[in-house]
Amino acid sequence: AIYHLSQKGPVRPSAVAKTLGVKRASVSKYIGTLVDRGLITHEPRGELILTESGLELAKSILRRERCLTSLLVDVCNMSVEDAEPEVHRLEHLISDEVLLRLETLVEFACSSSGWLKRLHLRMAAEQERFGVHNPVKVGSTKVHQGQRQEESAE
Repeated sequence: AIYHLSQKGPVRPSAVAKTLGVKRASVSKYIGTLVDRGLITHEPRGELILTESGLELAKSILRRERCLTSLLVDVCNMSVEDAEPEVHRLEHLISDEVLLRLETLVEFACSSSGWLKRLHLRMAAEQERFGVHNPVKVGSTKVHQGQRQEESAE
């Protein structure tokens, strides 16, 4: 939020609270954590400024959000509303190597309208076959609980 707000001018804690839809007290605690981590400075007149590290981290998060949003919306044909919470979960889990590979996949998929159309048709057929929601609940199987796939077959 601080990065996006800083594109428009000086950032004050009250603006961060309003953007995030939380109370100013919650933002104050959050600001303290960011200052302690060296990601922002809190100027005497109240302005929040991203440090070099903070700016680098914000740009990295934005890059992940853009890639994952494009993957889920453009490639996987999800609605923006359905994709948004998934993006926020996934952006914290993927490594830089996985991000680079996903960016390559998204770029390839979006550059080939024929391939993308066939993929969307295939996904629609799978949704028809399984219903709107796949019966496998992510996070509820042994594989998703951190166990190897071989263990889940036992």
